Amino acid sequence: MVPLTNQPGVNQRKKPRPQEHLTRVLAIIFTGIVCFLIFAILWPKQPSPSDIAIRFLGMALGGAWLYRFLTRHIRQRAMIRQAPFPTEWERILEQHVSFYQRLSLPDQNRFREEVHIFLREKRITGIRTSVDDTVRVLVAASAIIPIFGFPGWEWEHVREILIYPTSFDEGYQMGSGQEHPISGMVGTGAMNRMMILSKPDVLQGFQRPSHGHNVGIHEFTHLLDKADGTVDGVPEIALPSRAIRPWLNLVKNEMDKIRQGHSDINPYGLTNEAEFFAVVSEYFFEKPEKMKQKHPALYSMLKQIFRQDPQSRITVALKDMFRPKQGSQKHPEPCPCGSGRPFEQCCLPNNENSFFTK
Repeated sequence: MVPLTNQPGVNQRKKPRPQEHLTRVLAIIFTGIVCFLIFAILWPKQPSPSDIAIRFLGMALGGAWLYRFLTRHIRQRAMIRQAPFPTEWERILEQHVSFYQRLSLPDQNRFREEVHIFLREKRITGIRTSVDDTVRVLVAASAIIPIFGFPGWEWEHVREILIYPTSFDEGYQMGSGQEHPISGMVGTGAMNRMMILSKPDVLQGFQRPSHGHNVGIHEFTHLLDKADGTVDGVPEIALPSRAIRPWLNLVKNEMDKIRQGHSDINPYGLTNEAEFFAVVSEYFFEKPEKMKQKHPALYSMLKQIFRQDPQSRITVALKDMFRPKQGSQKHPEPCPCGSGRPFEQCCLPNNENSFFTK
């Protein structure tokens, strides 16, 4: 397999991301204001040439340090992007993550980049169980899938993901699925900024996508919901204010259908609005074509919330699969006259090089 860093378009961003550009601009403005204030406060009434030189030098050095401090996160991200994406990680994405398989090549590049950044910046810790590359990459993929429509998204509400060998209860005690039915949880209180995931459920979520259940996507959707400060099933960070009331009405109607037995949405969504949002998000990403067919209004609203249309990706992927590949019309040989030009630009007359096309 060709290393990703040798492929065109991989880890080669000529333009900074909008968020990074804004951060640099704000860092320059803040640094300038601080330097100006220090310059004005410490400026002597009758400075000598040496005083002026010393102060300007100190201001330049201090300003440079402050700017680098304010932009250190951007430079760390740039280093991660320049690093090659491990071949084993790419194999895991190709074999286990259907979301990744349906992306275009440029989007696959960005997905790998986001996975790489997540794994470098967040801790994934096994509790009485081992954590291999498969688990780590699948956890990272779970985090990237819901926010792939928000390039540059920061997972500020989580710093560590704990991987349990089994499901657990509300007291974080492990055991059988009957006695300990929880497969994933976003921590609160002493567990704030932590997430717990059951290892078997993480693996099963990607091994059986047709079931429409993925505990990683479920829990990271809760975190997306929490971005506005409250896990309430209303992701205000993604919903414009005019869409909140229609969303709440849609949620109520869909929950009524579940109660009446007229819906295929997981009944666990009846727990509350927050769980409903997480459950239908799993459905949206795992079985988008079925959701669009059975719940078109819900699918349309989730498409706006996540700024993604996974069903259209499936359609495009199927068309590409069955579209006949057109061979290149360019001749692979160099110009026979020895000029070094491409064959199409050969300087010989057509009748002299016609034997190359027979």
